[in-house]
This record gives sequence, structure tokens and C-alpha cells, in this order.
Amino acid sequence: MPNHQILLEDLLLQIPKGKVTTYKAIAHAMGMRGYRYVGQLLNRNHDPEKYPCYKVVQSDGKLGGFALGQTEKIRRLKSDGIEVRDGRVVNFSKVLFEF
Repeated sequence: MPNHQILLEDLLLQIPKGKVTTYKAIAHAMGMRGYRYVGQLLNRNHDPEKYPCYKVVQSDGKLGGFALGQTEKIRRLKSDGIEVRDGRVVNFSKVLFEF
């Protein structure tokens, strides 16, 4: 497994329950600016049950993508206590986790 994937998995495990982070925050924590690259790595997550990639959203609070579909991403976020309305995280700044 490439080093970037291992680092990404480690970062995903740091996101607390009830919090989300952004593609940008993960990219910066990995020492890069490739937000889209982070999205590609997340899309290749081999174990979304262990590595909670659904907790990663866009910098403006929009949900972004999820390999298992938007409905499933919303369901998982809601089960974590994250409210979603009109494709955005409600109270985004209060639930944002920065590394």
C-alpha cells in the first residue's frame, strides 16, 4: 500500500465521532495541496467501516462524494450526530475537525 494511503488512513482514524474534516485539511496534514488527489485516495478506501472516509467534506460544508453513494454518506453522518440539510453539514464550523 502506498505511503499516502497509509497516512490517509491514520488521519481518518483521528477524526472524532461527531466531527468532520475537509479534503483540504487532510491534504495539508499530508504535506500537499492536492485536494482532488485526497478525494481519489478516499475513493479507493478498502475498508470504509474501519476508515471513516464519510467524515470528509468540502471546505464550504458541502458533502462531496462518497464511493457508497450520497444517501449512505448522509446516513453515516447522521448516525454520528452530524446534521445534514440541502447537501451541506449544518453548523459546519462547530463540527469541523482540524489536524
